[in-house]
Amino acid sequence: MLGISYHKRLRDWRDAAIRRAKYRSIYAHALVTAHMGGHLIADDHPSWARIEAAIEGARAGDTSAIDRIERELLRMRDKHI
Repeated sequence: MLGISYHKRLRDWRDAAIRRAKYRSIYAHALVTAHMGGHLIADDHPSWARIEAAIEGARAGDTSAIDRIERELLRMRDKHI
């Protein structure tokens, strides 16, 4: 599982846990492992990369960057990420 992001790993195990009860303990273990590793559950979510790119754009003078940052943050909040 090396090289697979926490976000993808947790999403995959969550889907498996929904379909089959026997995978729920594995999903719970994945959540605990993410927290013990010092990660927020979705700190490697793709939206963070878009936010960081927009921040760099804002620093470079891109006037639409603030709107992109706001849009991504609202999207993450609405999905409880």
